[in-house]
Parts: sequence; structure tokens; C-alpha cells
Amino acid sequence: MTDYRPVDAVTRVEIEQLIAEMLYRLDHNRADTTWELYTEDGVSVGPMGDMDREAMKAWGARRAQQTDVVGRHFIGGVRLVRDGDEVEGTVQYLTFRDTNEPQTQPASVGEFRERYRKVDGRWLFARREIVPVFGGRAAAAHAARVAGQEGPAR
Repeated sequence: MTDYRPVDAVTRVEIEQLIAEMLYRLDHNRADTTWELYTEDGVSVGPMGDMDREAMKAWGARRAQQTDVVGRHFIGGVRLVRDGDEVEGTVQYLTFRDTNEPQTQPASVGEFRERYRKVDGRWLFARREIVPVFGGRAAAAHAARVAGQEGPAR
């Protein structure tokens, strides 16, 4: 038995654009706008804590003020499956941050486990879980920096 229920090409492109927009905003000092990419009841779960849209708005405002931290996300292995009116996705990621030592080593490697819902003709995140597989300590240190606490970047 398989749970493979592929999405159509248009849906795939629209969701991949949503993912790319999220990462662009994170990587280009626009974290204060990422909450806009979530449904009204959307949540984010992971090293930054469990956040609803209001908490994401506050987190994003703090992160956008940290203009001295440069990061870049790279993704691949996007797997999307239809689940009724929603789509489930798994996205493999690499994150690099200039606060990591060495900077050429990924700060975090893992996957995003996501659920997408179409609202008013636009795909949005209903749930986004960030699951570091490697580099969990660096992800936790980054979360502490954003929260205003210092921690080692390793």
C-alpha cells in the first residue's frame, strides 16, 4: 500500500513558489513578513518554538532587526501528496549561517514537514514543522540569539 497521491503540475509549481518565497524572505531580512504566508490558523513548530501567526509576527520582527546575521537556505527533494483539499509536503533543506563555524559547513540539515491549504485561490502554510536532522545545536543557538539570549553557534 502506498500513500503516494501526486499533485498536478500547477499545484506543484504554486506550492514550490510558496516555499521559495518563505525562504527568500528569511534569507533577505524580511522575516517580519513571513507570517503573511500562513493560514489564519497556521502554526510553525520547531527549534524556534511552537508559534501561531501572532507569535510568528513577533518572532519575525525580532529576526528582521538582526541585520548582522546572514543566512541562506537550500532545498531539494520536494515531495507533495494530496490529502483531501490540502497537500502534505516534505522538503529537504540545508541552512548556512555566517554565525556558524566554519561558515562553509551547514548550520542545519533536515526537513520541513508541511501542510498547505488553498485560501482565496492562494496556497498558504497551514502547518510547518522544522525538523533538524544534523546541526540541532546550531539551530538551537540561532533560536536563542533571535530570542535575545546568547548561545554557542556550534
